[in-house]
Amino acid sequence: MNIVVTGGAGRLGQLTTKELVAYGHEVLAIDKAPIPDPVCRSSIIDLSQAQECANVCQGADAVIHLARRRFPYTSSGFEPALRTWKIPDVFGDAENFSYNVTISYNVVASAFAAGVKKLVMGSSLTIYGFYYPTRFAAPEYLPVDEAHPLSPQDPYSISKLAGECICDAFARRSDMQIASLRFAGISADLTQQNLFERRKNPLRWAGPLWTYVDVRDAAVACRLAVDKDFSGHEPFNICAANTIMTKATAELAKEYFPDVNVRGPLEGNWSGYDCKKARDLLGFTATHLLD
Repeated sequence: MNIVVTGGAGRLGQLTTKELVAYGHEVLAIDKAPIPDPVCRSSIIDLSQAQECANVCQGADAVIHLARRRFPYTSSGFEPALRTWKIPDVFGDAENFSYNVTISYNVVASAFAAGVKKLVMGSSLTIYGFYYPTRFAAPEYLPVDEAHPLSPQDPYSISKLAGECICDAFARRSDMQIASLRFAGISADLTQQNLFERRKNPLRWAGPLWTYVDVRDAAVACRLAVDKDFSGHEPFNICAANTIMTKATAELAKEYFPDVNVRGPLEGNWSGYDCKKARDLLGFTATHLLD
């Protein structure tokens, strides 16, 4: 297949490009910044310009959209006493939100106009609303599957919800196959030292339900989402089958979410997000796991 990958200069974009090339796909990697050590054709494109976006989608069989701007508050601002996040830069966040939603719309609309058959939207597990709440939020049940209500509060997570709504709209008006991959926090360098530091602070990582995914597994998920066939727009949780913690997940849930309905086993270390749908429809199983 001829596949366009946006965000090709990012760590996930680079590995996804290499994964696709290794499996025989023709790839065009695009980004606003030069792509280091490209393994395929690459181009510098501003996705906020609709015509530029439309041009690169011409002749493509599939598009994988991974480009986005980061939101600074997602790496700081956690309030342990309240289990909430401070989001101080309202205007800066609004600018990032507008940019991310605009480029997502441009990519999906351009793919639709070009007759692209398959599209992958880079989404996030933050869409459920537990990663960065400004008012404490807890899941209704564990593990969280794709049927769980979506209640994001922060601008990054709301932008991901908007991206999935765009996908819903275009799936209703076309036969394009769309996969929204709801990634856990993507890790490329989870060393023993910083893993030890995270394990000392389980409260900080309760919002993400202690989940993670290795960037290599995330790249495989992107490839599988274009290789496999299904109908319409489908969201998929993408994470490892275990957590970063050593304690049993049901014990963690009892301690940090005592009122939540735990549907998973009482013993063992299992992810707070359910990846069964990705396993069944895409054949995805994370293989780079923490001990």
